[in-house]
Amino acid sequence: MKKQNLTPEITFDDVLLLPGYSTFEMNDDVKKVSLKTRVSKNLTIDIPITSSPMPGLTEENMAIAIGKLGGLGFIHPFQSKAKQLAQLKKVKKHKVKVAVSVVDLSLGKGIDHVKKVYKAGADMVCVETSHAHNKQTIEFIKKIKKINPKIEVCASLVVTGKATEALIKAGADSIRVGIGGGSHCTTRLVTGVGRPQLSAVEECYKVAKKYNVPIISDTGIKYAGDITKALVFGGESVMIGGLLTGTDECPGEIIEKKGKKYKHSWGMCTREAITHNQPFFKNPYKFTLRKIKKIIKIILGIKQSQQKEEFIFEEGVGELIPYKGSVDSVVEDLVSGIKRSMWYLGVSNISQLQKKTKWVTTSSNTNLENIPRI
Repeated sequence: MKKQNLTPEITFDDVLLLPGYSTFEMNDDVKKVSLKTRVSKNLTIDIPITSSPMPGLTEENMAIAIGKLGGLGFIHPFQSKAKQLAQLKKVKKHKVKVAVSVVDLSLGKGIDHVKKVYKAGADMVCVETSHAHNKQTIEFIKKIKKINPKIEVCASLVVTGKATEALIKAGADSIRVGIGGGSHCTTRLVTGVGRPQLSAVEECYKVAKKYNVPIISDTGIKYAGDITKALVFGGESVMIGGLLTGTDECPGEIIEKKGKKYKHSWGMCTREAITHNQPFFKNPYKFTLRKIKKIIKIILGIKQSQQKEEFIFEEGVGELIPYKGSVDSVVEDLVSGIKRSMWYLGVSNISQLQKKTKWVTTSSNTNLENIPRI
């Protein structure tokens, strides 16, 4: 076995940010703090929040809402190309920015779909794989850039500097960082593969900044403070899934159980996403089991010949989420938390946040201090 670096790496609960001298009053934070940031080389948004292309999260309603709030929605690819394209066109009628995730990485139909979504107004195309450091993904990105260098391309997902550099050299304008740490993801448990998120973001950022390519931190956000930490370590924005589930803008109906309201939520590589007799895929998408498995395999970077058709694997969970109402209130709370963090830290924009903020690692006892004792 090759000798490894055994230095412990860190994620959100391992870190606290140290307060700094602030020159503005807390009540003035809305006026003083700017959250404008980049999600790719040539694409900016007003708040550092994007919505995940989970099949139970981002369709046209979520993309419109997030776009109006100043963020960026990634329309999920777990539907026919025609329906995804139709959703994109609905979103663009509202004159908001939006990204489209694609999983068909064939150099024929896959590239044709990229051309169509770009023509229809997609501000960015995300090449969606759970492990982007592979030959097929790199060749697909190269092909997109050869056809049209103006298409903003996001590469997903990586956790190392080496992978980041390979994808940037292939033509990626944005890198999504994070494997296996999301609320609906079990990749780390099922495969043993992943990396503590803040260490991953930090390493990928050090490489990406040499090429002026922004990082999207994609996994593990539980609180507004986690967003701030991800930005400090090098993310220019974050991708959120679980925190946005259970809202009006998510697909699906409200479910009532014992007097309480819920909405059903799915991760990408879940049994609910794989098996066609689940409500989400049964209606309205009517995918066959064969097609769904093919999409999941593409996301995981598995060649069709490597798996038998009857094999079902899971790297995520589906669950009922308590109903939260409008996503507007959820995002507004997160934005308020980020701005308050920046007041504590004495910074007024994300660039200052990354340059000036100091942090310390914590122990398990520190986490116990965080538990309310009222």
